[in-house]
Amino acid sequence: ESGQSLLRVMGRDGADLSTLVFLDADEAVYVRSEAVLRVVSACGGITGTCAEVIRRVIPRGFRDWVYADVVAPNRYRLFGTTTQDKCRRITPAIRKRFLD
Repeated sequence: ESGQSLLRVMGRDGADLSTLVFLDADEAVYVRSEAVLRVVSACGGITGTCAEVIRRVIPRGFRDWVYADVVAPNRYRLFGTTTQDKCRRITPAIRKRFLD
């Protein structure tokens, strides 16, 4: 409910869960490839640095197309999973990372 309320406050449909939305500490809202790259960038390390370079160099429209048409539909094949038809078990440690 908190996440849906935040989406509505930001002028987005609270029921639309079709893409990743990232709200940073300054309350800026990022969606699609921008959201993914900002999350990865915040993780730091070489992966975070690469994400930051991609974010600054490659135009957003192209990144969004690649994310929506190439990465998202193939994410299980690209990044692996234990099973595609089952959700991960949410442990208390994981649950703390999400809004209710």
